[in-house]
Amino acid sequence: MAQAYCDGCGLPASPEHIALRIRRIELATRFRPIHIHALFLAEAPPERLEDYFYYPAGGPAERGRLSRALSSELMMGLHVAAAEGAGDESFLAEFQRRGYFLADCLECPVADIVPGLREGTAKANAHELVHLYGATILRRIETSYRPKHIVLLSTRTRHLIPLLQQAGWGDRVLLYHGLPLHFPHPDNPGAQAQFRAGLSEIVTRAAWLTKSTWVANRSAANVVE
Repeated sequence: MAQAYCDGCGLPASPEHIALRIRRIELATRFRPIHIHALFLAEAPPERLEDYFYYPAGGPAERGRLSRALSSELMMGLHVAAAEGAGDESFLAEFQRRGYFLADCLECPVADIVPGLREGTAKANAHELVHLYGATILRRIETSYRPKHIVLLSTRTRHLIPLLQQAGWGDRVLLYHGLPLHFPHPDNPGAQAQFRAGLSEIVTRAAWLTKSTWVANRSAANVVE
């Protein structure tokens, strides 16, 4: 039997690996906006499907601590109020309604692509992964997502900044003090507070830039008329 390859990472893959990737695509597609106002780019999906951002968990107990922290801090930083007693689906629907979409630079878990990377036993690092998959990431941004703004999540995505700038996306990348937002680790209240402050500032800036662009385009149209 011929070896199967994953369309996401391009590596030889088991049926389980491919099935999980397809399931993640199905979940994300369900909550994808028609027009993406802000694309949140994380590093890679988690290994467990239940920890995937778009997995509609019925309660926080289904998710791991890191996954819960990201969803909770995004909800607070974006001022999204979930319906009382509602699960993640309520938040994800509002996230979609506002034109937000969260995607991963790598479409498969890092541990599947580079075994041992998390433990520091592999030579590959975030910079090398961007070198390997950068062209694929850019192609998805340019042909599929086409967002108005890009927000990088976690400092491990910082190596994408020069790549995006060279490709002409630099003015759409919204950074906080020149860097991606730090991941809001559940054991670090300071990081959580910084994440919320940065997210609030970035969202405000995105709204201002969108309004400025609309005014400029309207003024140009009036001149032509």
